[in-house]
Amino acid sequence: MTTPPATSNPWMFPKDYLRCHLVNRDPCIIISYGSPMAAPTQLCQHLAHRKVYFLLGNWWSLLDFGLLMQTKCVYSMLREQYPLHEFIFLTNAPDECRILERVGLPGYFCHHNAFLDERIFRPLPQVAKDLDAVYTARLSRFKRHLLARDIPSWGLLYYLLEENRPKQRAYLRHLQRLMPGMACPNHDPQAGQYRRLSAEEMCQAYNRARVGLCLSEAEGGNYAATEYLLCGLPVVSTKNQGGRDYFLDAENSRTIEPEGGAVARAVAELISLNLSPREIRLRALLKIREVRQDFIRLVGAILQREGCHENFADRFDSVFVHKMLTHPGTPEEFVAKHGLGPGQA
Repeated sequence: MTTPPATSNPWMFPKDYLRCHLVNRDPCIIISYGSPMAAPTQLCQHLAHRKVYFLLGNWWSLLDFGLLMQTKCVYSMLREQYPLHEFIFLTNAPDECRILERVGLPGYFCHHNAFLDERIFRPLPQVAKDLDAVYTARLSRFKRHLLARDIPSWGLLYYLLEENRPKQRAYLRHLQRLMPGMACPNHDPQAGQYRRLSAEEMCQAYNRARVGLCLSEAEGGNYAATEYLLCGLPVVSTKNQGGRDYFLDAENSRTIEPEGGAVARAVAELISLNLSPREIRLRALLKIREVRQDFIRLVGAILQREGCHENFADRFDSVFVHKMLTHPGTPEEFVAKHGLGPGQA
């Protein structure tokens, strides 16, 4: 098998965890996230005997030429090797669908932020607002943390990747030296080290802030952008590609140039407006509902094509999980858990 070309995106492919969720068993419909072809490259060989529809989400942007060409290469190989399997790429931006069409990949707009669980992320009026802003961002320079340098007080909710942690910690110390107004709510002061927060704890941390930040130039759909909104926070975003701006509008956000003063001014403006957290959340929920309805129509069309005439909308709530991801495991565990192996009815 030919090795796909390298890509600059940070979600390494195909060495990726199995991040997927069973939408329907028969016909088999699987949704996945991470690198777009990571789940199929692990699951196809175990499911070669049955019809499978893979709905392929992505945590980076398919406008990244390296990732796009890599994806096209692996898609072509899997289509040839597994003729019973079909692949539909779920995109976070309309531009991605147009690019996919040009290179012969089937795309469908379905922003992954619509699968955030709104019961987890919500306004918490009892939590005191002690930070002007909050930024959820890994410790990588493409996140452009230094653009927050002029904000008087803000929180960085960072997370550490497994590889090269000393380098990431050194970068964190660099940021702390340059920005004394930056707090790290998930840095355990007693143990003096990083602590990964649960989704519920992230919600608590968001509610300490008045504004959410999105400062990278390019990435994927960016869950945090919509998590902020669901918690009732307006958002300051730099101009970007990748789709995070889909849930933002002139009422709940400001899109500015990538300059520290502009970021600080936009934060101050949104704070002064004293916007209603309830209204910010409701505007996000309306768009979430629209995308979920489109997803329901996509799955319904697949079911009808396979001769199954049930109304998928009636059981969407039983299929839905946060981010449409179940706990990572091995391909063998996933197949066995759902009874998808050869000889299993």
